[in-house]
Amino acid sequence: MREVGVLEAKTHLSSLLDAVERDGETVTITRHGRAVATLAPVLEAGQVRARKTSAKELVARFKALRESIAAAHPEVEKLTWEDLKQMARE
Repeated sequence: MREVGVLEAKTHLSSLLDAVERDGETVTITRHGRAVATLAPVLEAGQVRARKTSAKELVARFKALRESIAAAHPEVEKLTWEDLKQMARE
C-alpha cells in the first residue's frame, strides 16, 4: 500500500486513480504524516479484496507477533496445541 501526502495526491490524482483502477492498488493519503483517507478499488457485490502481502512478509509478521506474545507472557511457550484448542472452546 502506497502512502502519499495530500499535496502529492492533489497534484497526481489522475495517476493515483489509474493505479487504483489498473493495478488494484490501495493508496493512503496523509496530512502531516497522519493517515486521513484511502483510495481503494470499488468491489462488486460478493467480491473479496485480494491481499498483496507476500508469504514471506506474513511469516515475518507472525514470527514477530509470536515473539512479542512470548516476551509478555512466557507461560504461553508451554501451551500445547490441545491446550490452545480447549482455551478457544471456552
